[in-house]
Amino acid sequence: MPNHIKTEHINRMFPFEFYDELSEHLKAFTLLNPALFLKGRLNDTTEQRKALFEQSRNNKANETLNQNNLFQVEPFGELLALDVCCPNEDKETVLKERDKRGQLPLSVIVAQLYDSSNTPIFASDVTEESIKQIPEVLWDDPNLLLGVVSFTQEEPRVAVIKIPKQIEGQLFETIQEDND
Repeated sequence: MPNHIKTEHINRMFPFEFYDELSEHLKAFTLLNPALFLKGRLNDTTEQRKALFEQSRNNKANETLNQNNLFQVEPFGELLALDVCCPNEDKETVLKERDKRGQLPLSVIVAQLYDSSNTPIFASDVTEESIKQIPEVLWDDPNLLLGVVSFTQEEPRVAVIKIPKQIEGQLFETIQEDND
């Protein structure tokens, strides 16, 4: 059973355009890739940001992240680690206080794609041949779960960015308000 999905497949399924759109939808987090972290601070064109994104994506930290990028997080099960991020309140620390960065909890953007029977596609029991068949993933895919896992000293915390309705119904109780 694989404990990761190869970098080449992640790069194909989740290109710059996916992350660029994702960064616009993140409210409480910022992606740490310089092309997205510094978006709005630099006067770069989209093509320049894309080139910086690709260059940064090939660094040692991403290579390490991709070597073990499938992990269990309850109640979601297996999730695919895509890239590192930080809470917005830590952005200035990351940018200006190099010596304090290591004290911040690691936060990772994670994804899971579900098939028509609500079975997770990014999983250790899925073959590489199946992964090769997955086209580029779109931000608005109704079967895509996106979240941020923050590894704190106590236990991992998960912030859900988007979740398919059918999966939300399976994982979380619906509480009916009594309007009487």
